[in-house]
Amino acid sequence: MSSRRKTEGDGLRLPELSRRAVMGGTSLIALAPKHAAAAPAASDETVRWCARWLSLDARIARLQTRWGQLETWLAREHRWFSLTPEQQQALPWARELHDIDGCLDTLFEQRAALMERVPPAGAPDLSSIIARLAVAERLTWQEDHPEAHALIVGSLLDLRAMFQQG
Repeated sequence: MSSRRKTEGDGLRLPELSRRAVMGGTSLIALAPKHAAAAPAASDETVRWCARWLSLDARIARLQTRWGQLETWLAREHRWFSLTPEQQQALPWARELHDIDGCLDTLFEQRAALMERVPPAGAPDLSSIIARLAVAERLTWQEDHPEAHALIVGSLLDLRAMFQQG
């Protein structure tokens, strides 16, 4: 799949979920306003869609990490990349790779469909902005765009602090 990074070789690794991303994703629902009855429905939907997107993204990351670990082990222990497709399929671990691949295809589709529902602008309140920034943090590769990622993370932390104070 083109959406996965290759794990061939010792120097290449799949991206790990940072503690910040995990905490941001799991605590996103906690950002809902204390007076939820007065919160606009659009905000609640945006926050829910973003929380669901972050949950799917975390699951994708875990599966990609498992895929990478398994593929690296197969390359080291069974010379995976020098085997023919028939030889690869004969190994018992090929089934797990195939299962992960199928799950990832489904999760990628679900994540893309959710992304279409998240409005890029017009947030009715701060919780929606925080939710969208949490998604933007995951969409921006720190290795590819360190300055942009740092700005997003810093803005997200600032907004969370402001939201919790206000």
